[in-house]
Amino acid sequence: MKPFDLENKNEIKSGFKVPDNYFEQFEAKMMAQIPEQKETKVVSLFYRKQVWISAIAAVFLVAIAIPVYFNMAKESSLDASTIESYLSQQQGIGITELSKHLTDEDITAIENNLSLNESNPDAVEDYLSESENLEYYINE
Repeated sequence: MKPFDLENKNEIKSGFKVPDNYFEQFEAKMMAQIPEQKETKVVSLFYRKQVWISAIAAVFLVAIAIPVYFNMAKESSLDASTIESYLSQQQGIGITELSKHLTDEDITAIENNLSLNESNPDAVEDYLSESENLEYYINE
């Protein structure tokens, strides 16, 4: 075999040759060969997710609001002894302050409830004997 020097002799010629202006026209030829595609309609997944999240939040809100509404709708009636004990425990409210806030209609309603206007004088005595806080009222 003969030794050869590639730098001095150019005996081997390249088998590939690029045509003139090939790379300048390559992009235009490539784009011409690609068929045009129709624009597809884009459906946002975020919008669908937002609708589902809103629906779930509405269901939870209704599920919590219905029991709260029905429990709040029930008014608890306070009996007279509870109100009486509350008023007796309040140090700042005395008979004089309480009487300032009562109107004539309130006093008439209290008298009618206690049956003071009846001809039966024993009704007052019976009421006072049944009262648990009689000593408190006597001391005041």
